[in-house]
Amino acid sequence: MTDRLIENARIVDAAGVRPGSIAIDDGRIAAVGPDVASDRGDADDLIDADGMVALPGMVDVHNHMHDPELFPEGIDFASETASAAAGGVTTVVELPTQTPITSPESFRAKRADCEGLAHVDFGLVAGNVDDPDVDVEGILAAGTPDFKTFTAEPYLADDGTIVSLMEQVGDAGGKVRVHCETQGILDHARASIAGTDPDVYMDSRPLEAELDAISRMGWFAEYADCPLHVVHVSSGSGAREGERFESRANVPVTLETCPHYLAFSKEDVAEKGPFLKVNPSLKSPAEVARLWTAVRDGTIDLIASEHFPTYREDRERGWDDIWEPYAGLPGIETTLEFLVSEGVHEDRISWPRLRELVCARPAREAGIYPRKGSLRVGTDADIALVREERFEVSADDLRFAGGWTPYEGQEWSARVDTVIAGGEVIARDHDVRSEPGRGEFLARPQ
Repeated sequence: MTDRLIENARIVDAAGVRPGSIAIDDGRIAAVGPDVASDRGDADDLIDADGMVALPGMVDVHNHMHDPELFPEGIDFASETASAAAGGVTTVVELPTQTPITSPESFRAKRADCEGLAHVDFGLVAGNVDDPDVDVEGILAAGTPDFKTFTAEPYLADDGTIVSLMEQVGDAGGKVRVHCETQGILDHARASIAGTDPDVYMDSRPLEAELDAISRMGWFAEYADCPLHVVHVSSGSGAREGERFESRANVPVTLETCPHYLAFSKEDVAEKGPFLKVNPSLKSPAEVARLWTAVRDGTIDLIASEHFPTYREDRERGWDDIWEPYAGLPGIETTLEFLVSEGVHEDRISWPRLRELVCARPAREAGIYPRKGSLRVGTDADIALVREERFEVSADDLRFAGGWTPYEGQEWSARVDTVIAGGEVIARDHDVRSEPGRGEFLARPQ
């Protein structure tokens, strides 16, 4: 007896999109293909996809979701993984925000907190490392091969610390993630800015700070023989700078970008003000176009949301003083819909390329492929069904607790309809049906 059967779907795989059905037994995919429905018509639950597109559940490897010392009441791992589930994200890898996770003890404590709150399966990243005296082996044993560090404040690590960290992590078989903006360039730019209006913030974090830091971290990684992951590349030029090290193949280098860098440029700040405050800052329309090219041609390896939750009223303060609110945008619930609408439907990327960017490649980089990020027989039944219809984006229609989205009022052409995780329907039309604690911690191998 089949537990659940999805029929009449358009299934995305590496080769393209094909009609078929997906059978689920005991939380795993039991069969996929054009003839599955006729062979398994006795399912306990039948879902007629009616031509909707079936993708593996999205794997988001960069998000900020749990920091009791920073986030206000009502925003925690439960609220934010619910938002993830609503948007078709069935696995998250969460990064530290303000509170550092730089010891095995702090890592295990955070894991315990999140296990009781998670709506979806999750992994964790260690960070923000700004001291070379860190127990790399102990943290690896606790369940993560990923270590995050910064070349910019407020978590600035000096060059010696970064090289030392890379040497230790490389020797242990892990990977270092780096926020790439050179602090000296940021300091110089900031010193010439006196205003508090939103538009001045973009000028305080110039493109050259990103380009310099990506280049230096590439050389650092080669010197230390350590795999490097460059987070949130904000520009097409930044992607090309990173490509130099990808092509050298001395050490693995992966490049990540985020939806907001593809959706907005610095010219949008006049309208949206503090609702586009993010680090690195938004760049020119020309850089946005170049970044889309890098996404399409494979220079960018994966896309992650870089989700950062705040309440609308907290962000509103930035209209008076842009330096006051935290930088960061909510986006985990809207990533898939944006990329289908503005990527696939606008012929910027194909369905298989989308699958690679937000499902397969992130899962591989996280060490959890093909269990996650694929629709292979025997893998976790994590599936997102997307219906293709036009709608206007509104925060009122989202599960996100903050009450706002930078995409407010945009016209999109794809909506996440049904989300299945571990064979269970956890969301329909952004209505979350799962409970906190259903998600499991993923101890990720080095």
